[in-house]
Amino acid sequence: MRVLLTPDQIAFLQGPLSMNVGAVGRDGWPCVCRAQGAIVARDRRSLTVLLSAARGRAVLDALDAGSAITLVASRPATHATLQLKAAGAVRVGVSAAHRVASAHCVAAFAGELETLGYAKELKSTLAAVLPTDDLVALRFAPEIVFDQTPGPDAGRVLARA
Repeated sequence: MRVLLTPDQIAFLQGPLSMNVGAVGRDGWPCVCRAQGAIVARDRRSLTVLLSAARGRAVLDALDAGSAITLVASRPATHATLQLKAAGAVRVGVSAAHRVASAHCVAAFAGELETLGYAKELKSTLAAVLPTDDLVALRFAPEIVFDQTPGPDAGRVLARA
């Protein structure tokens, strides 16, 4: 059984987010890279996260070795944060729709940083878009979803398979 993402969680995942993908390397150490977008499947039971092959090499190696995957998505303006975990992920082909979604997600994140007054240089660095031929798409079905918003409810399980 897989988690069924709620309409509110889906709406959140389509917002202006800072996203990071994590895994555990063959050496047992965590590795993390910035994601460049996420797309929830129509069935609301899986999603595809997009990241740079170059920046995500350690994460991709860990996933290829069978690591679990974690996606942490946080809204900079409010610090509202979701964490989604699964036992693993599979690579899928990158489509034109993935490229469009990635560009939209990165632009929304950059816009959010701009409204918060981040310097142009920092905004450009944090929301940098790499060439679209560098994108990798990873599909996974979350098995557990946490509210990781800082505060008394941080770590609360929102859904479990």
